[in-house]
Amino acid sequence: MTYPPKGGNRMDTAHKFAKGLEASTITLDFLNDTAASNVNATLQAAWGTTVALTLKQTSAAISATNPEFQTTVLVNNTQDINGAVGDISTQSITFTCQSVIVVDTTP
Repeated sequence: MTYPPKGGNRMDTAHKFAKGLEASTITLDFLNDTAASNVNATLQAAWGTTVALTLKQTSAAISATNPEFQTTVLVNNTQDINGAVGDISTQSITFTCQSVIVVDTTP
């Protein structure tokens, strides 16, 4: 058998890809805050579970120019202590998405 098949486009020799199973991650940067009900307490309470995550560019209503990205993520890594003495404590966490990322533009 010859390639490309007879009658095929002889100039089209590239591999073709199709959408398959999504394997997404999202990396977020946090300022560590140890006060009750803030960043560290919220992340520790969610440890080992899948939680809903929604992200928007601004706090304005969802619209075509301010879409909301929705997914669920597994909380399985935190970095509660980070930096040197006198530094602002931050953490950069990469979450594994447990569902497809949906873009919502309807209020």
